[in-house]
Amino acid sequence: MKIIKKILLILVIIIGVVIISFIGLLSYDSYQESKFYSIEIPDNLKFEKPIEFLSNSQIDSLKQVKVNDDKLIVIGNGYGGYDFYMWHKPIEKGEIYIKAFELTQKVRLSEWKLSNRTKNTITKLSNEYQLYEGGTVIDEGTFENFYPTRFELWFKSENSGVEKKLTEKSYVIDGWDR
Repeated sequence: MKIIKKILLILVIIIGVVIISFIGLLSYDSYQESKFYSIEIPDNLKFEKPIEFLSNSQIDSLKQVKVNDDKLIVIGNGYGGYDFYMWHKPIEKGEIYIKAFELTQKVRLSEWKLSNRTKNTITKLSNEYQLYEGGTVIDEGTFENFYPTRFELWFKSENSGVEKKLTEKSYVIDGWDR
């Protein structure tokens, strides 16, 4: 009988720890999300929203765009996610990818997801600017609650491992409800 009581007590303790941990994680996630619900966009800063979508012919036309510098265009919204169109002259092997930061709180957004889902490995070198693509959702925030964000295009050298910011573009975006 004592053994059964001990087993039941251990089970109750384990279940209690699991429930408390789950509630704690939900509370922490809600707190993290709430930081993006009512961000005031400073009056002295003007941002555009990304175009929500492009037609297939508009996407095809991006391949014909001639640029003279590294360039970044963001298309999409919090509901369907964001597509990233990146122009870079691949004169060195490595990777290009996106980083994003909320501007008023200087919080990095969807760090792992954004960098990995927009990563393009450069193996073929060229003297011409090439178009690269990637896409993902931004986890922080919620639909229709917009906040200012700076998207940055980065390059990481295959040889040295050194990261270098190539260009940036700011928008007001909304996040993805999970």
